[in-house]
Amino acid sequence: MFSTLHTNDAPAAITRLVDMGVEPYLVASSLVAVLAQRLVRVLCPECREAYTPGATELAELGVRNAGPAKAFHPKGCHHCHHTGYFGRVGIFELMVLDDELRAMITQNTDSKSIRRLAVARGMHSLRQDGAKKVLLGTTSIEEVVRATEEEGVVAQI
Repeated sequence: MFSTLHTNDAPAAITRLVDMGVEPYLVASSLVAVLAQRLVRVLCPECREAYTPGATELAELGVRNAGPAKAFHPKGCHHCHHTGYFGRVGIFELMVLDDELRAMITQNTDSKSIRRLAVARGMHSLRQDGAKKVLLGTTSIEEVVRATEEEGVVAQI
């Protein structure tokens, strides 16, 4: 079954379900995975402007050791109604539950600790997925940072 919850990220869905009255052991035994998503604006392909982002910008995005990177700024033209953006695309994080994550849920562990373990197990955060889309030229650094501002995890690509 699929359902929708309003949370900041995938691990926070666990806490939200428990806060709604679902027993932690039921959450742990029922969930297979949690997918978090956000929409970010897509840079206009007609007018986006390439530039080389500085280390500070890349660090804010969570990108380290990327070497020379190319990103794009929105400019604005008749095609995008002078906004610099045309359409939206999703950024995602998928947390697949394993036995250790289930044990943490059963023990009513906080979402930050669950997040740390999920990331250690290979979960890519919303910001990391956004960073990939920045480096592909799909969206801007500013757009990803805006959409993921509450994310405190430093991504490494």
